[in-house]
Order: sequence, then structure tokens, then C-alpha cells
Amino acid sequence: MEHPPIPAPVPRPRKSGSGCLLSIVYLSFFAFIVVFVVTAIVAPWGFFMGGRFHIYPQWTGWGKLHSKIAGDYVLYVTISPSTGGRGGRGGGGPHVRGNAVLCTPRGERYKLRVGGDFERNPGINLQGKTAVLYAYNYSYFSGSHAPSLELRGKWNNPDLVLDDQGSINRAFDPGGALVTNSHKRPYMQEVVPLTLHEGSRADFDAACAAIAKH
Repeated sequence: MEHPPIPAPVPRPRKSGSGCLLSIVYLSFFAFIVVFVVTAIVAPWGFFMGGRFHIYPQWTGWGKLHSKIAGDYVLYVTISPSTGGRGGRGGGGPHVRGNAVLCTPRGERYKLRVGGDFERNPGINLQGKTAVLYAYNYSYFSGSHAPSLELRGKWNNPDLVLDDQGSINRAFDPGGALVTNSHKRPYMQEVVPLTLHEGSRADFDAACAAIAKH
């Protein structure tokens, strides 16, 4: 008695590349909406940093530090509201976190983490409100935070007008050599002013190239 032929397995349809791409787009859009809604509820000022509305709650700026002792530096900073916890060191006000890049007179660039605190109960308009930012390096191998900067000041829209609390001279020798024993330095040899202007990474790159030529 002959047995009936075994039917061939039906191949499963493969997901097309366009389907995967659409899934990624949908997930990205959903994540954006979640961030937008949460920030709008707990940190609406995040959309108005610098005195104008940003569709994404983030502010980017750069500025130059001129130290008579340690030389010239350029700092690039990107900050956003920190809705999940402290951004800085417990200043008590709204918290921010982000990233920074510090360019030295030697042309070296250090990628830094940023945390900070703004004045309590800022409302939507941050004009004249105080700001504290901490920018620090972190090496998983050595555990070192050098270089580490402490920046304090206030908003003067669209800029952040700060000073470095002597941290550039604690972090670098003249000419831009990194100091690894900054705890042995005088805490405040020279206070260096810093104005972070709202601007792009291209602006920062151009300023960094300019100081490296000197």
C-alpha cells in the first residue's frame, strides 16, 4: 500500500528590510513622545533653555576660557533635564545632565560627563536664574576624574555666564598638560570667566582649531 506523499514545509515569509526600518522609526517616535510628555510635566523649563523654545528639551553651547596661568581652552556643552534623579551634587533645584568636550592649547580633546543644578522653582523662563555645572572625565581603568571642572553663574539668555571656580588651573599646567594630583594645587589660584554661547559643534571645532595654532 502506497503512502501519500509528505507535503513540503511551507516557507515562512521573511520580514522585509523596510518592515524592520518602520519598526525602528515607530519605536524612535514613541521614545520621543515619552521624553516629550514626561519633560513637559516635570521640567517644562527644559524646552526654553536659552530663552527660546526647543522642540527637543536640550541646550547646546560653547565658550572660551582664557587663563593667564594655564592658557586658552574651549568648552562645548550639551545639557538636558535630568528627570530620573540628581544631575549634579544635590543643589536642590532642577537637575540637568549631558556631555561636554574640552579642547586644550595642545589640541587635545577630553570627552566629559556633565551634571548640574539650576535655581529652585525656575518656572519656564530661566533668565537671571543661577546655574551650577560639573564637567568631569572618567576612566574605567584608572578611576580618575581628571580633568574636572566646576562652573557657576547664571543665565543671561541666550547665554550661560559662568566662572570656573579656579578649576582650570587645578586641572592643567601652563600649556595644557593634564594635572593628575590636582588635590595638591591651591584650590583657587585664578578664577576664569566663561560665557557659553548657544551654538553648534562646528563653531566649537573652529574655535578649537584656532587655539591649537597659537
